[in-house]
Amino acid sequence: MEIRKLNTSNQEELSFVENLYVESFPPSERRPVETMFDLYKSNGPFVISLTIEEGHIVGFLTYWDLDDFIFAEHFAISSEFRNGGYGRKVMDLFIKYATKPIILEVELPTTIISERRIGFYQRLGFKLWENIQYQQPAYLKDGIAIPMKLMTYGNIDIEKDLIQIRSKIYNIAYNC
Repeated sequence: MEIRKLNTSNQEELSFVENLYVESFPPSERRPVETMFDLYKSNGPFVISLTIEEGHIVGFLTYWDLDDFIFAEHFAISSEFRNGGYGRKVMDLFIKYATKPIILEVELPTTIISERRIGFYQRLGFKLWENIQYQQPAYLKDGIAIPMKLMTYGNIDIEKDLIQIRSKIYNIAYNC
């Protein structure tokens, strides 16, 4: 298995990411597809990576490579590969090659699916910061912020550095 950056001149890869992105995330939890691709093409800190297994694209991961940490924004595995351990393999590989602590947002643990998602990341070694109040800013102009929880992997203290971390995520990833 390998993780590599999206090739924007490959229409199959672009279509795969677009379709899985729209299928996996509701509009309130994602930016417009064109905006996502434009951010990636700008050669800034935003990265779209693909997971390849035996020549097949299995999933994608978007993240922001920031100064002090990596903000993992979207992670999805294609439906045909779900429940086959690919999610764990991808995240294990991502963690292995990450040179900085990783931060991600998760939905509040109010449904079975959100509880499972949190459990998935905890089994990988992520810490859930239960007592930290956090909201995902709206992706769309008329959207509303969504209450979320933060999870981290690596040497980072959200409680101590929350103001700076939240400010960096909001300013760079959400442009607000």
